[in-house]
Amino acid sequence: MTDLFGLTAAQFETFVLIFLRVSTMLFVFPVFSAPQIPQLLRLGFGLIIAFLLYRTVPTVHLSPDLYGLALAGASQVVLGLIVGFVASLVFTGIEFAGQLIDLQIGFAVANVINPTTQQNITIIGEFQLAIATLVFLATNSHYLLLEGIAGSFNLLPLPYINLDPGVAGNVTLFFTQAFLIVFKIAAPVVIALFLTNIALAFMARVAPQMNVFVVGLPIQVGVGLIVMAFSIQLLGTVGPQLFATVAQQMDAVMRGLRVH
Repeated sequence: MTDLFGLTAAQFETFVLIFLRVSTMLFVFPVFSAPQIPQLLRLGFGLIIAFLLYRTVPTVHLSPDLYGLALAGASQVVLGLIVGFVASLVFTGIEFAGQLIDLQIGFAVANVINPTTQQNITIIGEFQLAIATLVFLATNSHYLLLEGIAGSFNLLPLPYINLDPGVAGNVTLFFTQAFLIVFKIAAPVVIALFLTNIALAFMARVAPQMNVFVVGLPIQVGVGLIVMAFSIQLLGTVGPQLFATVAQQMDAVMRGLRVH
């Protein structure tokens, strides 16, 4: 039995599962999930990718009942959410590093709305995220995500996934690595401001009549911005290496979800 498109029921179900996996990943992946990209455009992009991948994915034969199809569809959605979350951890770490810098400089009191996540974010956090996004696109690292979508069907064939407890350990490990990224990026500014605060403390002891709170704030801002101007170049050097690890993390997670 065929439908209007000349597809059998099994072929149509396979195409739907491919589309669910691809579109879910696009809705969670960094850059692709930005609200500036209309949802219909993301759905259309997912439909195009699913159409291109359809001929390369073996046709699956599901049980005729609704339960089997619903379980397979839910598996693809869960897979897309987990892999997308892992892929976005690097950007989350970079954003949080900027928030730490803002907290040390004193800009944290002026929160703005991040157009990417629709959440409150500090000024330098938004700036760091914008620079990381530009580096991500300039180095063609977004191709790694598209390659990950295509390669997922080889690592994790349709239709089901295996929610192994070891996957939670991998995600926790990658979350820890994201925090290491935070400290590496924020370390130059944080250390410089820490030394500046120590120097201001000595000045307060040497000259008690000086108002450290009035003098210290512009000094902190100046030192923080100068050091950040030099350290921001690290994103251009370290960024491609960080983005390359995203593909490795996606590979590790999908191997853990494979049905043996």
